[in-house]
Amino acid sequence: MTDERWRPGDPVDWERPGELWTAGGLHSFVLETIGARTGLVRHAVLGYLDEGSDGWLVIASKGGAPTNPAWVANLAAQPEATVVLADGTRVPVHAERLAVDELEQAWQRIADEAPEYPGYRSRTTREIPVIRLVRRP
Repeated sequence: MTDERWRPGDPVDWERPGELWTAGGLHSFVLETIGARTGLVRHAVLGYLDEGSDGWLVIASKGGAPTNPAWVANLAAQPEATVVLADGTRVPVHAERLAVDELEQAWQRIADEAPEYPGYRSRTTREIPVIRLVRRP
């Protein structure tokens, strides 16, 4: 039996992405940001952890690379963004980078729910940002 699920690197319909997953099996969605340098619309497929009905945590791991993914700079420059859910529902969000006091608690939760991510921390010297996306009214 073959696994028909979307995998990282597969094409994505940015308007109606369908079910998306990280390589480790974490449910994912599309984050739409405005490019910090270009001002153009940018898309990224991100694994997330639910934070109730109005928020999500996303992890800027970039597989443990030495630099942050571009979407981190995009959100720093323009914290208002859009989450595109599997069915195409667009949810306006505001990005909040977790403060130091929240970060370790978040990493404990990440280790339980998304065990592939803590390994990325050991591959880099940078502090991997964890960002809360909160639904805007």
